[in-house]
Amino acid sequence: MSLKMSRGKFIVVEGLDGSGSTTQAINLASYLFNSNKANAPVLTREPTSLNPYGQEIRRRLENRLLSYEKQIDSFQYWADLFVNDRKWHLDNVVIPNCNIGLPVISDRHMLSTLAYQSAQGGEMEKLIEMHQRFITPDLTLFLSVPVDVALERIKHDRKSPPEYFEKKRNFMERTFRNYNKAIDLVGDVQNIIVIDGTLPIKNIEKLIQKEVKHLYI
Repeated sequence: MSLKMSRGKFIVVEGLDGSGSTTQAINLASYLFNSNKANAPVLTREPTSLNPYGQEIRRRLENRLLSYEKQIDSFQYWADLFVNDRKWHLDNVVIPNCNIGLPVISDRHMLSTLAYQSAQGGEMEKLIEMHQRFITPDLTLFLSVPVDVALERIKHDRKSPPEYFEKKRNFMERTFRNYNKAIDLVGDVQNIIVIDGTLPIKNIEKLIQKEVKHLYI
């Protein structure tokens, strides 16, 4: 089976930490490459580690902070970091590659900021406004996984210590609720498809492939 890819599509895979979004983003990139090797997909992620904003996010997620730096922890500070990193990512990775006809797959994008930073106390509507001038993904695939399942996966599958947003169960629960709220608010505009992330990996792959094929019909 061969997919005709006349222009680059921007596809995002989303979900809680532990949802399997990274695995499915990698699998989707492999699928698209095998479908059309002349248009090798670009696999990327957010936050990036390619600019000062993304590097600061990574440092904070991995808890590599001096004691005084830990006091700077407002949702607005985090949101500004993510949005500035996202602008750089769009301008330097996503848009240039889409413009030359390559599909771009991103592990996380706008939906994560709406969910996580609103769980920190930010207003969802204001977070949406911060993204008004950004391009919209052609497709966002949200892997819906209960918090219990996500935490169990993090516990058993990760070799590294839990990251900043993975440490508190009540925060993860707020984030999950806010993912669903965000989907209700922007789902139609963002073309968000919800997929049961508790299914076997191969089943999820097939569901994702089915949705991606619709982009090229």
